[in-house]
Amino acid sequence: MPLPWIKRVKTTGQLTVFNKAAAWKPAVTAAMGTFNSLGLGVKLVDADDEHSANVVVLLSNGSDSYPYYGKKIKANFNATKLHGFTHTESDGRKGLEIFIAVIFLPGQVSNPTAGQKEVVIVHEFMHAAGLNGLSPDGTKDPNDDHEDQGIMFATMQISGKGAIEYLHDKDAKPMPPIRVGPKSMCKLHLVWLGEGCKND
Repeated sequence: MPLPWIKRVKTTGQLTVFNKAAAWKPAVTAAMGTFNSLGLGVKLVDADDEHSANVVVLLSNGSDSYPYYGKKIKANFNATKLHGFTHTESDGRKGLEIFIAVIFLPGQVSNPTAGQKEVVIVHEFMHAAGLNGLSPDGTKDPNDDHEDQGIMFATMQISGKGAIEYLHDKDAKPMPPIRVGPKSMCKLHLVWLGEGCKND
């Protein structure tokens, strides 16, 4: 089960996003529109300011941190590869609930296309929305909320101007357009809309 956002955020049905992604800033804006078209039960909207944002998006060199109320939210990942890193901070007073997410995008990827950026960013937005590999009791999800098909596949490979799952079905096409697997769709509907999965 994915992790829900705190109630005051969840009831709005949206996450506010502050876009600090430098050269990837236009791609983040475009990916927000893509995310909003997927029917996930939550929408992304621009934050009025960084301090009040639910999600902050940064371009990173892979070893990075984001200051947050006296602490540092850290990232350590290979920013030359076509993937990012999302950290969610959780409130443990009433079971785990997310209260901020920071997305670090791979700023060292060589000449990524708009389509490749879209794949990376939408994947990280899905993590920020609740598919962060944790359960409300604090245990780790064994598959990290990744899936065997679609945008939440753990590792993508470059394919033309887009990207595709490393282990993809024979007839699968490169993304974009973004494909959302049924497990990912179900999990986000569960935490944002309270809808159960059909085959659970």
